[in-house]
Amino acid sequence: MTRGSRRLRADAEANLDRVLRAAEDVFSEHGIEASIELVAQRAGVGLGTIYRRFANKDALIADLVNRLLADVVAVGERHLSDPDGTGMVNYLVEVSGLLATSRGAVARLWSDPSSKELVARSRRVQQQLVDEAQRHGVARADLAGEDLAVALWAIHGILDVTRGLPVNAWRRHLDFVVAGLTGQPITAPYPALSARRMTQVIRSSPSARLDNRPGSR
Repeated sequence: MTRGSRRLRADAEANLDRVLRAAEDVFSEHGIEASIELVAQRAGVGLGTIYRRFANKDALIADLVNRLLADVVAVGERHLSDPDGTGMVNYLVEVSGLLATSRGAVARLWSDPSSKELVARSRRVQQQLVDEAQRHGVARADLAGEDLAVALWAIHGILDVTRGLPVNAWRRHLDFVVAGLTGQPITAPYPALSARRMTQVIRSSPSARLDNRPGSR
């Protein structure tokens, strides 16, 4: 490979990194209905740069989804080796944190057609984490792997409702979820939303944003 071709490849990878980071930021702020033009503007690249790598916006979103889901699976597989069945809770905490910092891809995380194999791996590792926690007596006997997925769906919903707001409502909810799944008391829960913050969340929720669009009434 010549020096010129190496430089071109490095430039292409740098552009891809900018596009992916911009897409994550834009979709986190505005939802996946945001335009690919806005992504290009945020990344500081032309539309052609994006379309040379991705056929359309769905392909870009699929790439984000698969990267995030691969990280989620890797987290689960790593926590399988945690001692005394603690991997299940550690997994929920770490993956919830991932979702909180990668909101742009979360909307299609478990439903994108391109991610079926990763979703299957995710479900297997969730069941293994539950089995290990139950074996050590740190999870309810009637718990199933699917309950971890449902817990993460709930976190996703909270993240969506609080999008763009400086609140950690998802973290407090996770404390209560973990307490319910393990039967263990919450030692230091995150604080509840104040009345003012709750009003702010309601007024800026996705449904409220739709209602306030020009021509929506």
